[in-house]
Amino acid sequence: MGEKTLIPFLFLTLQLLGWTGVGAETWIDEVGRKVEVRPQPMRIVSLAPNITEILFALDLADRVVGVSSYCNYPPEAMKKEKVGGYISPSLEKILSLKPDLVIGTADGDLKPFVHKMAALGIPVYIVNPTHIEEVVRSIVHIGQLTSAVPSANRLRASMERRMQRVQEAVKGRPRPRVLHVLSFEPLMSSGKGSWVHDLIERSGGQNVIEGRKDRHPRISMEEVIRKDPQVILLTGMVLKDPLAEQRKWWERWKEISAVRMGRVYHLEPDLILRPSPRIVEGLEAMARVIHPEAYENPGAEGSRGTQGSVMRDQ
Repeated sequence: MGEKTLIPFLFLTLQLLGWTGVGAETWIDEVGRKVEVRPQPMRIVSLAPNITEILFALDLADRVVGVSSYCNYPPEAMKKEKVGGYISPSLEKILSLKPDLVIGTADGDLKPFVHKMAALGIPVYIVNPTHIEEVVRSIVHIGQLTSAVPSANRLRASMERRMQRVQEAVKGRPRPRVLHVLSFEPLMSSGKGSWVHDLIERSGGQNVIEGRKDRHPRISMEEVIRKDPQVILLTGMVLKDPLAEQRKWWERWKEISAVRMGRVYHLEPDLILRPSPRIVEGLEAMARVIHPEAYENPGAEGSRGTQGSVMRDQ
């Protein structure tokens, strides 16, 4: 059955099942849209990995009926029905799951999809965090939307305590010049407007491309050499042995302070690039490599199990 025939059929089925929005509450999502959602939605579809992580962290796993193809954490999420990528989800698959709430992200062009879902009476709530405090805000909003306020408040309090500890650990320390490398071909970094920039600032570093307005601008090696970062953070390369390959690539640039001093690090991408509850782990990992002296005490908070791998000759 094709989409043109399946969608009207499912729409009629949902109407017969009473899916009319009666008793729904009005919410304003994070891009300013009005969304009608029934209290305590029981069949939720997540369109992005960060949203799936939030729902599982709020103990709502039993209510999640569908996730994106990229949702890989926690491991239990991979057992859920897949609805496609977060940029091009399958409308047919989502409708077949009969959700009473779909949660998406503003990244990617989902406007046509959202309009189609809205026309069918399916509530779609969009989150749009751009820095770590807004990640916490999104968690609170999703908690309110799903009647999981106590869990959301506990998670918020835990994240805020950990953020405060990092702030205290790096307070007053010199701010080394930091470059985040998102990808190599082309060479791209993270500028203002990205949560990586926010993490660098909160970790006690100075983003060397903070003057660039683009969220993820392309940069040249000439610019990198001119900015002379003292710390380089790598997250984007997908290799079997990222440390060996990346060491080989960077070792040719001895004129860069970070390379010369052995301060090139590989951080777990999902902790840095994904605006989920685990972003606070990314913040802690970043602070440990930018300011290792702040975590030299073995008993210090965040000194255990660093997610950053140091690229130094052994």
